[in-house]
Amino acid sequence: MDFAVLAAGAGAMAGSAATLAWMLLRRRPPSPPEQTGAAAAQQQLVEALSNGTDGVALYDSDYRLIICNERYRALLKPIYDLIQPGILFEEIVHAFARREGYDQAWIDDRLNNRARIGVEEQFSDGHWIMSSASRTHDGGWLRILRDITIRRQAQLSLENTVGWLKGIMDTVVDGIITIDESGTVLSFNPSAQRIFGYAVEEVVGRNISMLMPEPYRGQHDDYIHNYLTSGVRRIIGTGREVQGLHRDGTIFPIDLAVTEMRDAGMRTFIGVVRDITQRKRVETALVEGEARFRTQATRLQAIIDNMAQGVAVFASDDALIALNEAAIRMLGLPEAEITPGTIDISLFMALLAATDCPCGEDAVRVTSDLAENIRERPEMVFEHCAANGVVMEVRSSSMPGGGLILSFTDVTDRKRTEQTLREARDAAERGNRAKNTFLANISHELRTPLNAIIGFSEMMKHEIFGPLEPANYRTYVDDIHESGMHLLELINDILDMSKAEAGMTDLQESAVDVADIIRTSVRMMTRRAYNAGLTVEDDLPERLPMLLADERRVRQIVLNLLSNAVKFTDDGGRVSVAARVDPAGNYLIQIADNGIGMSPEDLVKVMEPFVQADTRLSRKYEGSGLGLPLTKALIVAHGGTLTLDSAPGKGTTATVTFPPSRVMSPDMAAANI
Repeated sequence: MDFAVLAAGAGAMAGSAATLAWMLLRRRPPSPPEQTGAAAAQQQLVEALSNGTDGVALYDSDYRLIICNERYRALLKPIYDLIQPGILFEEIVHAFARREGYDQAWIDDRLNNRARIGVEEQFSDGHWIMSSASRTHDGGWLRILRDITIRRQAQLSLENTVGWLKGIMDTVVDGIITIDESGTVLSFNPSAQRIFGYAVEEVVGRNISMLMPEPYRGQHDDYIHNYLTSGVRRIIGTGREVQGLHRDGTIFPIDLAVTEMRDAGMRTFIGVVRDITQRKRVETALVEGEARFRTQATRLQAIIDNMAQGVAVFASDDALIALNEAAIRMLGLPEAEITPGTIDISLFMALLAATDCPCGEDAVRVTSDLAENIRERPEMVFEHCAANGVVMEVRSSSMPGGGLILSFTDVTDRKRTEQTLREARDAAERGNRAKNTFLANISHELRTPLNAIIGFSEMMKHEIFGPLEPANYRTYVDDIHESGMHLLELINDILDMSKAEAGMTDLQESAVDVADIIRTSVRMMTRRAYNAGLTVEDDLPERLPMLLADERRVRQIVLNLLSNAVKFTDDGGRVSVAARVDPAGNYLIQIADNGIGMSPEDLVKVMEPFVQADTRLSRKYEGSGLGLPLTKALIVAHGGTLTLDSAPGKGTTATVTFPPSRVMSPDMAAANI
């Protein structure tokens, strides 16, 4: 408002000067050339006074417009063309009201209060205009319009910021207190009122020491004085635990953090307090509970140290909580390093694996994967051979409420008796065990990056951090997620190859929609086929019965065969996938391509694990050689057959045949669902 008054005063002085010049020009009746010169002088004077930012207009005593600058007309943009010398101020007001949609009350206010200074108003286009009027010496009027939009916006932003900050102070759970250099409380937010029990009017204006017990109360003002004189910070800018004094006289613990704010030479200190009474109670209870636990642990340790068996006890969080001397001696563990609380079951099993020394070919070797198996199946029995030749039977047992107990029994004599029988069997199984170990290790290494792919694609699929745009990406994300999940299943199935060879494949049978699996598989292979210049199509009847099978295995069968067809088909080729029930009731899935094909000799080779038709190091087509053997094993596990019809340069047709007993009628499928 002070700025508006100054502007209006400046406008009044400018109006006086303009009026004086105008009266001098009209002292005698001017001739036509003189009239033109006077008008030009008036125009130059108005333009000079406007400084290019304000709108300036000169009215006579009847409030008729004599002259105005271009800025004046621009600020009244809705009636720009109407503002011409000779128009009455009343006409301008009425015309502007019609264009802006103002009522009669607004018109009356403007006409009855023409001489007001510093009137601020927002137009319909969002601009804020301040108008001022001043009387000239000859009874005329000088009106000045100024665009104050930027100032009003800044003012509104400041008001919003202040309101926002006040809202934060009123809603945070921590108490916020501000004081000046003398320790006088300036503000006291609702959380502070709740913490200390005082109303705001009981605290503001008083010394902050009223909220402190001794000795803090007597020392507080000295703290501030020493800081102001020396600049040495002991409390400012740090957080620490102190005591507060409640209105009812209760002394309670609080966390206090103090910061300093300077504004125009004034120092303000802001304190943030938090009542930690409950936390201190919990800490005390924890200390007492820990003492009781240590007493019980000491008793338990004394008991298990007197046992002949080795014993290791793990808590529900897998941490080692007890280990007797017999276990340390039998396992040959470093006694000074392996103590309760220092390792968990995973590290303990890793140590067992590192010190496992099979005394015979038939001995069971401990691996790091055993830790996961123990978590999943707590009741386990396995053997461990220590470096000193002692063979132990390790038995795991779950404890009520969680946790695990491992017991170690010396079975060296028994194992020596059995060793002769084991040697012959181990000689035949050693090679297969090495293969399985390799497969287990490589599968474990592949799971880590694949889990990241699956996790992030699932987050994108469910749009956790916002909509996925454009919408086409959602289909891609679905494909990524489905492909990742299937790849994870394939990695798990690598280990199933050995089970399949032994006829131990487990099937999770349910009603399977083969058509949906085929369409999904084709969609997953579309991009790969497109990049290779191939066409992949499905040929499915309108209605296809459900198949009683393991859905994951059927998907693996289809994807393995479809992937091979795409891989071994050259640019411009075609791959088709079909499914039907033949007249004999068999469920058929056929995948055909016009690719490179195979010879009869190659057809025999590709059915052997880890063997490819092309065994050269420079072979064109990469692969592990597990696809077809594993696919055949999975089909056989379902009681089906795999037939390959191929010729070099003619392509290959793979036919999967499931027996009629696996074709489900609609009633059977509904019951299964």
